[in-house]
Amino acid sequence: MRKDRTAQSSSHRSVWAALGLVAIGLCAIFPATTLAANFPERPIRIVVPFAPGGASDLIARVISGPLQQELGQPVIVENHPGANGNIGIGFAAKADPDGYTLLVASSVVFVNLPLQRPGSYDAAKDFTPIADLGGSPDALLVRTESPIKDFADLLKRARENPGHITFSSPGIGSISQLGVELLDVRTGIKLTHVPYTGAGPAVQAGLAGTTDLAGVNISAAMPLVKAGKMRAIIQTGDKRWFELPDVPTLAEAGIRNAESETLQILLAPPGIPAAVRDRLSEAVVKVLNDSQIRDNLLKTGFEVSGTGSAELKKLIDGEMAKWREVISQAKLKVN
Repeated sequence: MRKDRTAQSSSHRSVWAALGLVAIGLCAIFPATTLAANFPERPIRIVVPFAPGGASDLIARVISGPLQQELGQPVIVENHPGANGNIGIGFAAKADPDGYTLLVASSVVFVNLPLQRPGSYDAAKDFTPIADLGGSPDALLVRTESPIKDFADLLKRARENPGHITFSSPGIGSISQLGVELLDVRTGIKLTHVPYTGAGPAVQAGLAGTTDLAGVNISAAMPLVKAGKMRAIIQTGDKRWFELPDVPTLAEAGIRNAESETLQILLAPPGIPAAVRDRLSEAVVKVLNDSQIRDNLLKTGFEVSGTGSAELKKLIDGEMAKWREVISQAKLKVN
């Protein structure tokens, strides 16, 4: 009799052990499923790694209201500036991977690592792609009375006097600088970089004649171009900007594979549930495809892309490879 009870007890323990393993397996599956089904249940924050007023901040604030309506929870913008964006980028990268912390990042996330900036993060490995928000091309400007007539004249002068022609940019490692470095790589010319602390000072340097050229974002270029104080001789987008219909693109000028834009993208920490990622991606894409939002952003110098997670992953891989090549060939580094 004791043997039978012992056998029964052992059998019961085996059954309960098996049920326990099943329960553990179900717990591993259903929390993520439940989280995704109920997401979001509390406010979402969008981290901007720069001070208020810049392009990343503007985009985050424009989409936060409509995104709040779409998701049914408050969407709060938080600025975490410093270290060329790496403080805010690091803060977002280390946040809980639950979809409640997002990051609006500019093209800085593509170049900080190849430039070996201290504390750099890898956009391809340290984040989950959510959506490609869009971007803004650059333009090369000369003051109205500059002897440089047009882009062909610039190339001629630069080939005759390597390193003699100077250009200003918003700073070392900015896409405005790297776009010109890419131009150097593709054409074999050498323009000398003079970094400034932002687009405004860079434009003023070109206007004053301190530098021969100013390489800045379209949004920073347009006020002086419209005022007739500076001329745009080339633009770096893949098509002509609507406010610069007479200014050719690099491709139209015969320079292939030299396009560049300052992009704005939406990322999340690594490891968020796929269903949460997809929910966020779909909501952001829906917001960005609203015609009024697209038109309003275009007026600020920003062209909306509005594509989702899969497309952004391809974009990140391509941008990282492109700028790594440019930085290597131009022998650029952070001093």
